[in-house]
Amino acid sequence: MKNIARIFIRDLSRILKNPIAVIVTIGVCIIPSLYAWFNIAANWDPYKNTQTMPVAVVTEDKGAEVGDQGHLNAGAMVIDKLKENNQLQWTFVSKEEALQGVSSGTYYAAIIIPKNFTAELASVLSGNLEKAHIQYYVNEKLNPVAPKVTDSGAKTITTQINETFISKASEVVSEKFVGVAETVTSKADGAVETISSELGGTKQDLDGIAKSIESSQATIDSARNAVASAQNTVDALITSVDASSETLAQATSQLPQVKKDTNTLSAKLFSSLTQGGVSMSNVASHANSAIGQITGSVGGALGTVDSTLASVRSLIATNRQLVADLEAIRDTLPTTAQKHLNNLIDELKSSISQEETLLARLQTASNDAHANNDALAGVSSALNSTVTTSVDALNTTTSTLSATSIPELNDSLDSFSDATGSLASAVHAIKPTLVHLKGILTQLDNTLSEARKATALTQESLSSTASTVGNLASDVEVIQNSQLMGQLRDVTNLDSKNIAAFMASPVKIADDAVYPIANYGSSVTPFYTNLALWVGGFVLIAIYKLEVDNEGIGRFAPWQGYFGRWLLLMVLAVLQALICCVGDLFMGIQCVNPLAFLFAGVVESVVYVNIIYAFSVAFKHIGKALCVLLVILQIPGAAGLYPIEMMPGFFQAIHPWLPFTYGIAAMRESIGGFYGTFYGWNLFMLSLFILPSLVIGIALRRHLLNINFLFDRRLAATGFMAHERDGISVEHYRLSSLVRALQNSDDYAQDVEKRAQQFEKRYPTCVRLGLIALLALPIGLLLVMFIAHNKLPWLITWVVVLVLICAYLIVLEYLHETMRRRKSMVGLGKQQMTEMISSQLEREEQGE
Repeated sequence: MKNIARIFIRDLSRILKNPIAVIVTIGVCIIPSLYAWFNIAANWDPYKNTQTMPVAVVTEDKGAEVGDQGHLNAGAMVIDKLKENNQLQWTFVSKEEALQGVSSGTYYAAIIIPKNFTAELASVLSGNLEKAHIQYYVNEKLNPVAPKVTDSGAKTITTQINETFISKASEVVSEKFVGVAETVTSKADGAVETISSELGGTKQDLDGIAKSIESSQATIDSARNAVASAQNTVDALITSVDASSETLAQATSQLPQVKKDTNTLSAKLFSSLTQGGVSMSNVASHANSAIGQITGSVGGALGTVDSTLASVRSLIATNRQLVADLEAIRDTLPTTAQKHLNNLIDELKSSISQEETLLARLQTASNDAHANNDALAGVSSALNSTVTTSVDALNTTTSTLSATSIPELNDSLDSFSDATGSLASAVHAIKPTLVHLKGILTQLDNTLSEARKATALTQESLSSTASTVGNLASDVEVIQNSQLMGQLRDVTNLDSKNIAAFMASPVKIADDAVYPIANYGSSVTPFYTNLALWVGGFVLIAIYKLEVDNEGIGRFAPWQGYFGRWLLLMVLAVLQALICCVGDLFMGIQCVNPLAFLFAGVVESVVYVNIIYAFSVAFKHIGKALCVLLVILQIPGAAGLYPIEMMPGFFQAIHPWLPFTYGIAAMRESIGGFYGTFYGWNLFMLSLFILPSLVIGIALRRHLLNINFLFDRRLAATGFMAHERDGISVEHYRLSSLVRALQNSDDYAQDVEKRAQQFEKRYPTCVRLGLIALLALPIGLLLVMFIAHNKLPWLITWVVVLVLICAYLIVLEYLHETMRRRKSMVGLGKQQMTEMISSQLEREEQGE
C-alpha cells in the first residue's frame, strides 16, 4: 500500500509543480463537460423555434357552390387560418416558386391546395363521396428532423381543415336537425292527441258492447228460465195426455156396454110395452142415468182436451217469445255461437209449426166431441119428454123409439165412438211430439248455457281489452309528458353554433404528467452527461500514461503500479463528474434532488474510468478500440434518447449489459423524481462493473505482456504512432521454456529452429490471406448490406467478421513474434538463462 500512495503522491506533485500540466489537467476536467453542456443547451427547447422554418403554401382552389351556403372557397379559408398560425414560417407563393424552393432547399416543404379542393369537400352533400386531397412536398435531404416538424405542420393544416369542415357541416346538420325536431315534435303532439281521442272512443265503444253483452246475458238467463218453464209445461202436458188417453179409453170401453144396454132396453121396451108407464118410467130413468153417465165421462174428457189445447197454445206462445228473444241476442254473440243459435231457432220454429198443426187437429176433434155430447144430451131430453108427456102415447113413442130414436141413439153412440177414437189417436200423437219438444228444450238450455259462458268470456275479454286500451291511453299521455318528448322539445332550442364548435373538437385531452420534466434539455441531460463522463475518461487515458515508471519509487509490483495510477485517475474522474454535474445544475436543468444527481455523476464517472483504464492497460490499443466500440454500442443500446423498445432486437438484447443503462436511469430518478429503490438499485448495478474491470486490469494483464510488448514495439517501429516504453516492457519468457532450454539446450534449439523455419515458410502466405480477407470480406458484406432489406444483422456480421480477421492477424503476428523470442532464447548462454530464471522467480515471489 505504501508504494501505491508514493506513486499517487509523486504523480500529483509532478502535475502541481508544472503549470502547463495543471492547465492541461484543468482542461481535461472541463473540456468533456462542454460536450454535455452544449448538447443540453442546443436541445433545451428545439421545437420553440419552428416558426423560423420556411414552408411554402399554395392554393389553386377555385371554390364551389355548396347548397344553401352559396359559393365557398375552402382553400382561401385555409390561407386565412394559416396567416394566424405561427407554428411554422408559412410563405404564400405560386406553385412554381414552391416546387423550385423545395428542390433548392429554400423551403423545407411545400403544401399545395388543388383547384377542386372545395368541390371534393362538398361532394358529401351530393352523396358521391370523394376525399379531398392536399399535395405535400418535403425535402428530406436537408435535415433528418425537419421532415418530422413539417409533417406536424401539414397535419396541423389537415386538422384545421377537418375541424373547419366538421364545424360547418355540424352547424348545417344541427340546423336541419332542429327543423326536423320541430316538425317531429309538432306531428308527435298531434298524433298523441289523435291517438288519445281514438283510444278514448274505442274504450267507450268497448264499454257499450260490454253493457250490451251484460244485457244479453240477462236475456239469456230469462230465456233459460222460460225454457225451464216450458220444460215443466211439457212434462205437465205429457201427464195430461196420459190422463186424457186413460179417460178416453174408459169412455171407449163403456160404449159397447151402453150399446148393449140400449139394445137390451129396446128389446125389453118392445116386450114390456104392455106393462105400462111404470116400466117405461123405470126404463127412461135407467136410460137417463146411463146417458148422464156417458155425458159426464165425455164432458170430463172434453175438459181435459180443452185444458191440453190451452197448454199447447201457451207452449206455442212461449216458444214464439223464446225465438224472438234468441233472435234479439243473436247478433251480440260470437260467430260460432250464432251458428248453433241459428240451428236451435230453426228447430224451435219447426217445432212451433208442428205444434200449430197438432193444435188444429186437437181443436177439430174437440169441436166434434162437443157436438156429439150435445146431441147425446138432446136424446136424453127427448126421452124424458116422451116419458112424461104421455104414457098414453107409449105405443106411438115405442114405435117412434124403435123406428127413430133407438137407431139414432145407436148412430150417435157409433159417432161418439168414432170421435173418441179420433180423439184418442190425436192424444196419442201429442206425446211423441211433446217428448221431442222436451229434447229440443233441453238442447236449447244447453246451447243457452254455452252462450252464457261465451258471453261471459267475451265480456271478460272486452273488459281486458278496455283495460288495455285505457292503459294505452295512459301510456300515450305518459309519452306525451315523458322526458324523451321533453328532450325532443329541447332539441328545438339547440344552438347550432355551439354544436359546430363542439363537433369540430369534441375531445379535449386532460394532461396529467407523471414525473413531469420541465423541458427537453432536462430530459436529455442524463444521456449527454453520461456520454461526456465516458469521453472524459477516454481523454484521461489518452492524456496520461498508463504504465508507471519507477523514478523515485524503486521496484514495485505491477498491481501496485496499477492502483497508484488508478488513484490519480479516480481523483480526476471525480473532478470531471463534479464539474459536469454542477454545470448542468447551473444551466437550470430540472432536478428534484441535486445531491443525488451529483452523487450519481461521481459514481458513474468512477465506474466508466475503471472500465476504460482496465481495458487500456490490459489490451493497450486494442483495449482502447474496445472502449470506443463499447461507447458506440451504448449510444443506441442504453435508451438514452429513444425507448429501448423502439430499437432493433440486438440492442434490446445487450441493453441490460451496458453501464450506460444504469447510469442514465439513476440520473433520471434524481431529475424527474424517485420511485421506490430504483435510484439505489441502478447505482448498485452500475457499481458491479468495477469488479470485472479490476480482474481485467490486474489478473488478465500479466498474461498479455508479450502481446502488448509486440504492439508497442511494432508501433514504435513506425516512428510516428503513439506507444509506451515504461512499465513492464521487458520481454517475458515462459519459465517452463527457459527450464527446458537449459536442460536440453542442443535438442531444444534444433526443435525451435525447425519449427521456426516451417512457420516462416507459411507466414507470408498466411499474412497475405489475412490482408485479402481484411479487404474482401468487409467489402463483400457491405455490398450485401446495400441489397439486403434488414441491414442490422449484416452490420453485426460485418463487425464480427472484421474483428475475427483482425484477431487472426494479431494471433498470427503474435506466433511469429513467439518464434522470434524462442530463437533468441536458445541463443542465450546457460549463465544468462540461469540469471533470467532466478530473476523471474524473484519477481513472482514479490507479486510482480
